[in-house]
Amino acid sequence: MRSELRQQLAEAQHRAEVAQAQADKATAELRALVRDGGNEAPIYTLRDLNQQTARIMAEIEKSGMPTFITSNGRFVAIIMSLASGQVEARTLAEMAREIERRERA
Repeated sequence: MRSELRQQLAEAQHRAEVAQAQADKATAELRALVRDGGNEAPIYTLRDLNQQTARIMAEIEKSGMPTFITSNGRFVAIIMSLASGQVEARTLAEMAREIERRERA
């Protein structure tokens, strides 16, 4: 029984490694395609975004361009900065106005 489970685990790990290699290859091909087309739209993997969120979001904001997110070689999202870092300031100002309005009522 244990040997069967070990074999199944080894096969699953092998399939995962093959899938990751395919995803990495597809992502590299997408990057080359975008770069060769003269458009410098950034492309990140979902895994990179999860592991390096702050850095990648800063790069997206700095680029000002739509950024493609891939998972296993497939596009899963497009992220674009909405207001060049002003979203938090606008949200806080609106919240302050709403609190003031409620306190007056």
